[in-house]
Amino acid sequence: MTSDAGRLRSFVTELESCSTVDEVYDLALSAAADLVGFDAAILCTIENDVFVPRAVDIDRLLPGEPLSHDEGVAGRTVSEGTAYLVDDIDDLEGPSSGDDTTDVAFRSLLSIPLGDDGVLQFHAEEVGAFSDPDRQVGELIAAAVVNARRRLESEQAVERQRDKFAALFQNVSDAALQYYTQDGTYRIEAVNSAFVRVFGYEGEDVVGDLLGESVMPDDDPTERELIDGSLPDHSDNGVEVVRATASGPRSFLLRHVPFATGDETTAGYLIYTDLTELKERERELERKTARLDQFASVLSHDLRNPLNVADGYLEAARQSDDPTAELEEIERSLDRMERIIDDVLTLARSGGDIDDCDAVDLEQAAREAWENVSTPDASLDIEPNGRVRADRSRLLRLLENLFRNAIEHGSPDSSADGGGVAAGCARDDSEMGSDCDCDSHSSSEPAVRVRVEPLEEGFAVEDDGPGIPPDERDTVFESGYTTGDGNTGFGLAIVEQISEAHGWRIDLTDGADGGARFEFHTTSDAVFSLGGDEIGRERTTADGDTTPPTKPKREGRS
Repeated sequence: MTSDAGRLRSFVTELESCSTVDEVYDLALSAAADLVGFDAAILCTIENDVFVPRAVDIDRLLPGEPLSHDEGVAGRTVSEGTAYLVDDIDDLEGPSSGDDTTDVAFRSLLSIPLGDDGVLQFHAEEVGAFSDPDRQVGELIAAAVVNARRRLESEQAVERQRDKFAALFQNVSDAALQYYTQDGTYRIEAVNSAFVRVFGYEGEDVVGDLLGESVMPDDDPTERELIDGSLPDHSDNGVEVVRATASGPRSFLLRHVPFATGDETTAGYLIYTDLTELKERERELERKTARLDQFASVLSHDLRNPLNVADGYLEAARQSDDPTAELEEIERSLDRMERIIDDVLTLARSGGDIDDCDAVDLEQAAREAWENVSTPDASLDIEPNGRVRADRSRLLRLLENLFRNAIEHGSPDSSADGGGVAAGCARDDSEMGSDCDCDSHSSSEPAVRVRVEPLEEGFAVEDDGPGIPPDERDTVFESGYTTGDGNTGFGLAIVEQISEAHGWRIDLTDGADGGARFEFHTTSDAVFSLGGDEIGRERTTADGDTTPPTKPKREGRS
């Protein structure tokens, strides 16, 4: 018996080295041959309601119909979960474990359940070949087989889950890193392909690094605090951070997925969701909301004034024998409302990013815009050889609004009626016409001079009017801002919106002759050019790669 126990322990130990279930089944029959002794043995599992041989120790099997899971001694063994020791198979009625499966007449049978889905059977040619100790040894073998099978199935399930998780980690669209703890520090164990693409670090360059050595700024402990739970006001939905990436600083939603062992976090994942597009959509929504508020203000206030004036003159006309004067005033009020409506529509349509731009001749565009504006007492000076990459129609609209403001607020009439704001100020920014009666100026000198000149990275429009005080230079770009009667106050709002749609920055400064100077700047990407040079060229990096020109960033006015 001591010898049998030693062989059983050896068998159980060998099971640990099996890497497949089939190896376990074969090893079980090999051990049983030494421990039980038999003339034939078979191990079956139930698949699709029939017994399927998984390991056999029989000289030759005869073809036959598969045995149903509820037939014979095998069926009773599994259904009842009890071992059967049969001294003489001839005494049984019905099928035993699969009658006629061999060409040898077996008389003794030992049938042992293998969990709830299989059976282990030993056969002998002589009657009464198996004893109760044989049954006990067989049950121990079966129990060891079931345990080994469960271990392998569990390991295989874990491995499949690990493979799925690894695939998910590598293919998730968000940048992610896996970390582990070591001596109270957090080190990078792996990064996914999105992390490499976003942050520019190859996996082998950062694996093993402390978190602060690559991703986290030294002065920002957000990741560490998120992991150890000390981050104040921490939300399970993540925290917003700004991190340096391969393309510059970007906003991310940082989330932590920990692996906890007991009460201690030993490993986990940090996931960085890029918020750039979301932030841009939020800003665009804010801009649209602001425009809607502006339009509502116009409809509720600006249109009400000329409407009230027209209503008053209409009442006077009803009581007048000669309503000519009243009708002229009503006509002026209607013209005023038409200009307001046209400017509001222009403002609504001039927003939004511009995807397709062409190389536009700046001199040609300026002269065309000048022709679209009433300029009897104004002069235009244009420096040649400037080109700008822009949406031509919107560029014309921008220039027309700048010219109109320069003329209307740089003329003597605009100064006499209490104006005092330079050309380019939004006193009267109407696109549909002007209240200024320019024909009344009789001076041989132009009322205002306007100059358009290309810059190294932009262009400028300047006049020689009174200029704009520094404390008013932000205010003049607000929709509806005007200091003159009969003006809509939308012209420079339109200018600013078109500039932002191109990604240009506006600087409003003093002109050389004391007037207003509007400078439109872009980034170093060649959006503007002088002398007819190529516009929008691909840029060559230090390593020889070429990249297309990018849209310049929108920056505030100085």
